Amino acid sequence: MNQESLSKLSTKELLKKHTAAKTIVWLLAIVLICSLIFFIYISIRDGFTPLVAVPIALFATMPLNIKNMNALKKELDSRK
Repeated sequence: MNQESLSKLSTKELLKKHTAAKTIVWLLAIVLICSLIFFIYISIRDGFTPLVAVPIALFATMPLNIKNMNALKKELDSRK
C-alpha cells in the first residue's frame, strides 16, 4: 500500500485494517512456528523430509506483512 491510498482511507477503516493485519501476522507466525516444530519432529522420527523447507520459505512473507502493519500504524499515529 502506498502512502497516498492510506491517506484516502478513514480513520475507522485504517484501524480495522491495522487490527486485521496484526491478527494475520500473529496467526501466520504461530502457524509457521508450529509447522516447523512438527516437521522437525517428523524428520527426527522418520528421517529427513523436505517439508521442513516449507515453513522456512514462508517466513519470507513475515517482513512484508510487518511492513504493511507498520505503515498502517504510522498513518494512524499521524492522524492523532
